[in-house]
Amino acid sequence: MTAQQMPALFAAQAVALSARTGSLTSHAVDDLRTKAEELLPRGDDLRAAILSFATMYEEHRRDAYAVEKLGEGLERAVAVALNPDRPVARERRDIDG
Repeated sequence: MTAQQMPALFAAQAVALSARTGSLTSHAVDDLRTKAEELLPRGDDLRAAILSFATMYEEHRRDAYAVEKLGEGLERAVAVALNPDRPVARERRDIDG
């Protein structure tokens, strides 16, 4: 991840957290989509995750549970983008008890 791509990464994290807490706006999703399209190269996994999130948000924005789950998926994509060599293992017992 280059310094030029970091605004998209930070925006993705903010949107993911907003989705998980029920405070997400369509404006924030539109801004995120624009940043992803402008700053992230085609073929980038985070770009694909962001664009997928934005598309699915349009379909499910009135379903709070679905938006929360979409936010969790976007948050996982951000974690992978930040640490691509180490997979996110949420099923581990020592992490979640």
